[in-house]
Amino acid sequence: MTQKLIQNLIHFLVALLSLFMISFLRPAFAGIDADKKHSDNPNLGEQYKSAAKELALWFKKEESEKKYSAESAEPDLGFYIENISFKDAYDLNYTANYGILVGSSRDWNIDGQLNKDDIIFEINGIRVKHRSHFENMLREKAIGDTINVKYFRDGQIFQKPLYIQSKQSSWDFPKRSLSEIKSQRGCGLGGAAYKPMYLSVDQTTLNNTLNSLGFNDLNNMSAVYHGFDFQGLVGNGYFVGGFGGWSKERQNTQINIDQDHLVSRNMKYRSGLGGVNFDKRYRLADRWILSSGLMIGGGGTQFEIDQLDGDIKWNQMDVDSVGSYNDYLKLKKNFFLVQPRVALMYRVLPVFWIKLEAGYMLSYSKNGWQTIVNDQKYDITDPAKDTSLNGLTISISPWFGF
Repeated sequence: MTQKLIQNLIHFLVALLSLFMISFLRPAFAGIDADKKHSDNPNLGEQYKSAAKELALWFKKEESEKKYSAESAEPDLGFYIENISFKDAYDLNYTANYGILVGSSRDWNIDGQLNKDDIIFEINGIRVKHRSHFENMLREKAIGDTINVKYFRDGQIFQKPLYIQSKQSSWDFPKRSLSEIKSQRGCGLGGAAYKPMYLSVDQTTLNNTLNSLGFNDLNNMSAVYHGFDFQGLVGNGYFVGGFGGWSKERQNTQINIDQDHLVSRNMKYRSGLGGVNFDKRYRLADRWILSSGLMIGGGGTQFEIDQLDGDIKWNQMDVDSVGSYNDYLKLKKNFFLVQPRVALMYRVLPVFWIKLEAGYMLSYSKNGWQTIVNDQKYDITDPAKDTSLNGLTISISPWFGF
């Protein structure tokens, strides 16, 4: 009967995780489908390329700023520009006799708002005749200025503002709205971290039980779970990963059973939790990323208490459990866990971030506490039947990746 209940619970968890996976991944795949219709919405491969390019820029930025100054830099849009040939115009179905052809993006360009083979034909209402004309127009602008560009792409005409960049170094652009920043900057590729997490669980009833057995309250450090966190990009700012953490504590004491028996008691406490993470990131600025998400998983708390009345002898092992004060007890309680949370990440180095996270752990236990004898589990109502893993969670951790 117990085995059947466990199997049903596993099936339920798998089905629930599948539903959450579909709901979180659907926007990512929707973004991929939309890419076929509108090239401004990059697919997953383009998102990886964009994030990798931005990461490479971070490594180059410090060296570039030392090597070049703003005074020596030339204004540029961040793309290689070519004159339009008759073949280019024919292949792209472009019928006008003026404009310039956009080539690949320069390696330092982080504002890739144009695509290869776009045709720029107007800047600030003035027709662009050819490449030399375009370069002369740029020389009249200052780095950081905004120009209004009209361009031809896939038979349609588009218009958008572009920032004049430095041809030789990166540049701090003027402040832009959150929607502009989100559309122009990537949310990263993923990464991993050592993650200590504090869980503010109410252990009052459990501590009362331990006190009755002669032990002290659980140490406050037992509420800190040490573990690892990892995530990977699945598209459009959505990340999937996992988390696992554990906490443990040991205590030793001596108790007088009666005037003739002084026994030693040892307590070993262990608690673990983990699950699958689903997160959505929002890029706030060059060094800041905000995320919100959900962890779905499980956990458990376990106590092992042994009591020793002197030495255990080989010829007395058959009567120790009934003829002496030697004893052993193992208690365990399993939980189903759900944790909504939010996090703020700050970039210190190109692949090193500080991550501050806050959330709330919700737990559910179907069977409650169980005692384990000869690998068999038996339900019990005490001790501390009301214990749970519900509580506020706080974590400050290093994050390696992007």
